Amino acid sequence: MARSRSRLRSRKKTPVLRVSARRTRKKKTRYAHIAGLAAVPISVLIGVFLLWLCIRELGAFLYARSDAFVIRDLQVLATSPRTKALVKDYTQIKEGQNIFGFDIGAVREYVMANSPNFHSMTITRYLPDRVVINVIDRTPLARIGHRGGMVADSEGCVFIARTGTRGLPTISGYDSKDLEPGMQLEGSVLAALQVIEGCDSRQVDMRPLDVDVGDPEKLVLKMEYKDRKREVPLTWNGMGQQTSASLRSLSDTLGFIKQAFDDPKGARLSYLDATIDGRLYGR
Repeated sequence: MARSRSRLRSRKKTPVLRVSARRTRKKKTRYAHIAGLAAVPISVLIGVFLLWLCIRELGAFLYARSDAFVIRDLQVLATSPRTKALVKDYTQIKEGQNIFGFDIGAVREYVMANSPNFHSMTITRYLPDRVVINVIDRTPLARIGHRGGMVADSEGCVFIARTGTRGLPTISGYDSKDLEPGMQLEGSVLAALQVIEGCDSRQVDMRPLDVDVGDPEKLVLKMEYKDRKREVPLTWNGMGQQTSASLRSLSDTLGFIKQAFDDPKGARLSYLDATIDGRLYGR
């Protein structure tokens, strides 16, 4: 009886071992299959990377390191010799340099970040040996404060103008002690710039002298029109905003003021209050 019981036990254990062995073999086969599948995209990626390296080195050999693509004609298009010198200094692009030896986007970004006087700059390659740099300077519209060379253009960008600022209108009533080149003006100061630009338009053609922004509720325009100096406090819908609706409202207000001064009754006025929409009060 003991022998028969041991035989029964051995018979029962044998199938369990066989099943475990089968499962182990299946797991190994599945892992090997997964590893094989994963190896395919990895191999492809490695191959693509090596191909890219080869292409890059080939491109460098054919273009970036080739004497056939050396800058022999460098043209800087600018309004003044000083601007041309600044452009060459900032870009560090020189004749004799490889035409592919610099990144156009990176050079332009660096120059524009360090020269608020420049409104725009383009760099163009003309194979095999010509580079053209075209720079447009910002045009000063008004002086900020009565001292120093700080000016702003119609977009409200602050920069330093070395010459040609004496005849510009001023913006007063603004604390300019913290003003720095590259700053972007907004609010009442930007509104003052809009007034100055509007007065200079062909439709209005009044000569602005100063715009006082000391009162946050209104601007005070001092101007010269028909050989008479005049003072005009004014507001308009959307004052200080850069929307088409606010600019139209400003244009209508300035046109209304001009019409009043052109009228025989208003020709002798030196003061005109334009702070109430649709109404003017003069003396």
